[in-house]
Amino acid sequence: MITILTNIASLVTVRSGGAPYLTGDKMRDVGEIAGGCVVHDEHSILWVGASADMPQEYRHGATLVDCTGRTVMPGFVDSHTHMVFAGSRAHEFARRLAGATYAEIAAEGGGILTTMKAVRSATVDELVEVGRRLVDSAVRHGTTTIEIKSGYGLDLDSELRLLEAAGRLKREGRAHIHVTFLGAHAVPPEWRHDPEAYVNIVINDMLPAVAEQGIAEFCDVFTDRGFFDREQSTRILRAAREQGLKLKVHADEIALVGASDMAAELGCISADHLEHSTITEVRKLRDAGVVCTLLPGTAYTLRLPFPDARMMISEGAIVALATDCNPGSCFTESMQTILSLACINMGMSIEEAIVAATINGAAALGISHLTGSIESGKRPDLVIYDTPSYKDVVYHFGVNHVNETFVAPAQAGAHVF
Repeated sequence: MITILTNIASLVTVRSGGAPYLTGDKMRDVGEIAGGCVVHDEHSILWVGASADMPQEYRHGATLVDCTGRTVMPGFVDSHTHMVFAGSRAHEFARRLAGATYAEIAAEGGGILTTMKAVRSATVDELVEVGRRLVDSAVRHGTTTIEIKSGYGLDLDSELRLLEAAGRLKREGRAHIHVTFLGAHAVPPEWRHDPEAYVNIVINDMLPAVAEQGIAEFCDVFTDRGFFDREQSTRILRAAREQGLKLKVHADEIALVGASDMAAELGCISADHLEHSTITEVRKLRDAGVVCTLLPGTAYTLRLPFPDARMMISEGAIVALATDCNPGSCFTESMQTILSLACINMGMSIEEAIVAATINGAAALGISHLTGSIESGKRPDLVIYDTPSYKDVVYHFGVNHVNETFVAPAQAGAHVF
């Protein structure tokens, strides 16, 4: 069945002309069409342009949706989340507000390990329920594609259960889900005395089992001070590539330990966080075609320095935005909130933030040929906002402007929120 969104006050296409991402000055052009129109069926965008120019051939039997006074944009692509977990860390959040640091809490056995304890005692059904609530909320806030990491089990059985939960969410089709194995998120307490032994478990036991399970698409490693060093991370990522997984890295969040250099050398699809990255690291990432995925919600929550988005854009790096939705360091699933933080705290323009949250986020998952912009042939992952201009989505912050989110079907029927 054909649907026609017509009389769109502000149609934001983020058109790229076939390019897999937008960089530099091109990020300031979101391809806005005033009085726009989008024609689509369940699986594909058929035509995009001004309402006055729409071919009449599409009208027969089509459903017309009048978008007078409204904005239509591509669905957000949230390329870095930890939405499947158990338990709460609200008490640790309160402690940080009272002066304790994230590193101090982690050294005491809190942080990631707090969530690990809850996950190890949770069933797959319980993990799915937590993830489902967050996925549904993210979609209601305009996100149509979500990456979900494991990493809160830190033993073989628990990591496979986290991946199974994410895989079930993927099959439900409430959003387009991409799954990442993050067994090297932290060293669990039973191996604190021998981190190398845990690295070997990740390589020799976990990765083969993850590959056999067949749910994860990516492998990520938390490469930073107090977690996994560059040498350990390189071994894990190379082993992951041998198992057929694509590579991502948590890089430069707490300190510079060579994580970005490693990401560039290994040709990772993205390096995420980058709060402490300098122009030297960014140029290496740019030259290697690695997406710089920035997570301003985490810098905000942990009171870290914000990534230097202006420098990255000026240098021509591929800049994406994501929520890092997780129970400890950034508990939000709203990409609208992330856009506001990026513009106010990282000096990004509204247009740059939209590009970073759509087509460049899709590039961080290797799917920008499918989604991330409103162009003929792409999936109709579309969001209608109750605002007359895309600028209002950032300008009027702290509220949800979404009127309707359309998630194109992967297999079954489309989900409309």
